Amino acid sequence: MEFSCTARRSGGLLVLEVAGDIDLAVHGRFQAAIDELWPTGPIDVVVDCSRVTFLDSMGLRVLVHAMQRAAGHGCGFALAAPSQPVLRVLDLAGVKSLFSVIGPLPDADAEPAAEAAPDPAI
Repeated sequence: MEFSCTARRSGGLLVLEVAGDIDLAVHGRFQAAIDELWPTGPIDVVVDCSRVTFLDSMGLRVLVHAMQRAAGHGCGFALAAPSQPVLRVLDLAGVKSLFSVIGPLPDADAEPAAEAAPDPAI
């Protein structure tokens, strides 16, 4: 599955919806998408990981960096409905307890916020 990262606002949250493989080949795109879509004001951020099909250490690094960034701005940060590949890497790395993990998010009141520009190099 091709990597994608989009954003929407939902109930006072910025939801980053991530899909596909997050590995060495796309971690730069993932980081760039987060940088581009990151809120300018104080708002809690949720990364919907339900459609992530693969996560390696570089993808995990991007998630940890985003969590630290949110904490530095006094914002909440959570992973929503992480897929089994995401949970496996969090467990193997021993960092699952660092992340707030929540269930699936409703999308009925969602308003599209933005979409990261596709990377022409890939």
